[in-house]
Amino acid sequence: MSHDFHAGQVFTERFRLDADVVRRFAEFSGDSNPLHMDAGEARQYGFPNAVAHGAIQVAYLSKLIGMVVPGPGALWTGHRLRWLRPVFVGEDITLRVEIVSWSAGASLLQLKFSAHNMKEEEVMNGEAEVKVGQKLAAAPRVEPGQPRVSLVTGASRGIGAEIARQLADRGPVAVHCHTNVAAAQAVADEIRAKGGEAAVFAADLSQPGAGTRLVGEAAAKFGRVEVLVHAATTPVPPVQLAQASPAQFATFWQVNVSAALELLHAAAPVMAAGKFGRVIFMGTSYLFGAPPAGMAGYISAKQALWGLARAAALELGPQGITVNMVSPSLTITDLSTHVPQRVKEVEAMKNPCRRLATPADSAAAIAWLASDAASFVNGVNLPVTGGPV
Repeated sequence: MSHDFHAGQVFTERFRLDADVVRRFAEFSGDSNPLHMDAGEARQYGFPNAVAHGAIQVAYLSKLIGMVVPGPGALWTGHRLRWLRPVFVGEDITLRVEIVSWSAGASLLQLKFSAHNMKEEEVMNGEAEVKVGQKLAAAPRVEPGQPRVSLVTGASRGIGAEIARQLADRGPVAVHCHTNVAAAQAVADEIRAKGGEAAVFAADLSQPGAGTRLVGEAAAKFGRVEVLVHAATTPVPPVQLAQASPAQFATFWQVNVSAALELLHAAAPVMAAGKFGRVIFMGTSYLFGAPPAGMAGYISAKQALWGLARAAALELGPQGITVNMVSPSLTITDLSTHVPQRVKEVEAMKNPCRRLATPADSAAAIAWLASDAASFVNGVNLPVTGGPV
């Protein structure tokens, strides 16, 4: 929570101490001293009218502190108070509170206050110290039915396409592809046929600047981007480490890591402006346990992406943006065509659920992480593996 308090700020409250206010205060406090309730009794003590309880002025001061400066969450921790002259029933009072100092580090306000009657006579003054409270377990903002604009990279096929379909139930979807515009258009057409809204955006994320332009185009089309799913990757044929080249590693890193950073840089300010953001990176179960041989470039890039996710979760969380990763096990998609059928059968039988992952499994997890319900899940790598990994 941020505050823009500064020394010299002044706040005022004007109120009338009429007979009804005095009566209700007497009933609440139990202080029905005739001096406050009966003008005739007050005159016997030399006063021209009934004297209003001085504590009523303090109650209005409490209102000003609790509702205005600093407002809800305020804890009044101390004060020094002086009543300078009596206030009579029926008088109008102007209360003035000025900030003397504000310590952001200690969340502490030093105030001075005064009260004046209709004759501009000072009737009360003093100083107060107020702690500015901050919610530590604030309920997330939940707006049922609120449409969310999603951008899904690598959405022309496989897991990315299924993510786009599921997120389309929540709002417009920017369907990204590299070169297969026809496949991406088919996904968008399917979404529109079911009453959703979608648009296709082609971009080569292996090229610097492409991620920035992609977010800009999606935001220009739909007015905002609130959910970013980076599912794009490159083909992952096994390459033994001895034959792997820096150029191959660089391609994996550009698409998985550098493009992700560009997407984050472009999307985070848009999300922060709307006080809502969900960023989900596509990982891999190879990050858990012993990875298969021949995947050094792919795994190192995904590991770096996971590091980026953890760092971004820490820095963007205060802006209402969560950053998470979903890491599926072997999934039947175009990217797994290089895996021999026998290997797939063995992996399915080893899995506690006795099957391989489907695109819908990852998409369902991502759809939940993208929702309002997951507002307190941040910096997590969620295995979608059917069991322990």
